[in-house]
Amino acid sequence: MTSTTDPRLQLAPAGPRAGTWLFLLGFLLPLAITAIALAFAVQGGGELKLIAGSLPLTIVLTLGGLAVLCGGLWWLLARMMRRQSLQLSAAGVDVRSSFYRCQVPLQELKLEQARVVDLDEHTELKPTLKTNGFSIPGFHSGWFLLRNRRRTFVAIAEGRRKLWLPGNGRRDLLLEPRDPHAVLARLRELAATAGRG
Repeated sequence: MTSTTDPRLQLAPAGPRAGTWLFLLGFLLPLAITAIALAFAVQGGGELKLIAGSLPLTIVLTLGGLAVLCGGLWWLLARMMRRQSLQLSAAGVDVRSSFYRCQVPLQELKLEQARVVDLDEHTELKPTLKTNGFSIPGFHSGWFLLRNRRRTFVAIAEGRRKLWLPGNGRRDLLLEPRDPHAVLARLRELAATAGRG
């Protein structure tokens, strides 16, 4: 395997935008919805099922329990967003991103068609439909259909430059290494060494 100590050959980490969205959607939004629902229930004036007959205890335990649950889920998802690795070898590419992993043999990649792209210019490569993945604004991980209708393993953050690695039709890759040009050059070097030219 290629040394993982070269930071240029690793996936870009999720940025602060993705972290903010995760906190808002995974922690604050469920608490806000629950607090509003509790307020409407109290304002409705109907009979309420209270814990030990106490409205304050019911509110504290409901919101406190939800905060613990959402806090644990937020912590897990934030931790998984940091699980990013890229291994390059003569055998192929091994990508780990959040909950997902994809291994593609080098001979299945069409390196002559691979290129570094800006998704604002190459909109046909933008992920559109998540088939089995994790996605929030600024972070996409897992399997997606792109606008060009190709099923692709995606591991991208919010940077501009992505590495498009078309495969044999079953496993394409859309990655965001810290240095996409260095990763592509390394893959072509590995393919040439393996005798593919």
